[in-house]
Amino acid sequence: MKVKHNKKRNTAFLFEALVRELTKSVIEKDKDRTAKVKNILKEHFQSSSILGKELDCYQALSEESGLDQYTAEKLVFRAKKAYDDLDQKKVFEAQSSVISKINKLLGKEVYNTFIPNYQSLASITQIFNEKIPVKTRVLMEQKVIEKLTDSERTTEDVKPIDSLVVKSFTDTFNNTYSDLLEEQKELLTKYITSFDNNGVEFRLFAGRELQRLYGCIEESLTLKEVSEDPEMIENTKRVLDKINELNVSKLSEKDILKVLKLQNLVSEYTKDANQD
Repeated sequence: MKVKHNKKRNTAFLFEALVRELTKSVIEKDKDRTAKVKNILKEHFQSSSILGKELDCYQALSEESGLDQYTAEKLVFRAKKAYDDLDQKKVFEAQSSVISKINKLLGKEVYNTFIPNYQSLASITQIFNEKIPVKTRVLMEQKVIEKLTDSERTTEDVKPIDSLVVKSFTDTFNNTYSDLLEEQKELLTKYITSFDNNGVEFRLFAGRELQRLYGCIEESLTLKEVSEDPEMIENTKRVLDKINELNVSKLSEKDILKVLKLQNLVSEYTKDANQD
């Protein structure tokens, strides 16, 4: 029996969609939208809130891998127990409040946000839902346990999508962010579509881009206005240290924002240098 999944009633999906919406609004420098998303996240997803507690149950089963069979089964049991202890009426009311705010303040397009591990979150929903047939729940539970014990698991749980879907998504993205630098669009496009090739192409590009940025910023130390200013030297070296701290094998969305800012910094520096 195939059970239809309502993603609007999936707390983990709502949270992930809002986090990505926050990232986009920051990139677009839309302070009003950023504030709206932050307020929704702060009001409804704090760890002490009902949705925060439900989200913890999802994340316990979606963010782990490489566990032994016993630990994985115990984790599923504990997560289900914690979920069962939640007041589902309050969960539903809190979800309704979030949905209403998204509709009124942000727009329904938020629900179309691509979430890499969407299928995994849908599977977890089914093992939590007592209304789902027992057989389906057991099968989904086994599927979740397999992911928890998979030592080679990646962050992407969905099947590789075909090139037409990737192209369509990329074209839409490029149209949305037409005001970004070409190198920024390339970085973000490769990041968004990295699930299609296990992130190899993205990691290679990110590594080369960080090397380029490091070289450009290091070169600025030779400029007279920098070399004669101890404070500017210190700030520049601090930026170089930040670049060295970035690990291309596991760049988070916060790290991506840092790289985007570095790309802007280098672009402005290069432009000023060419004008001199």
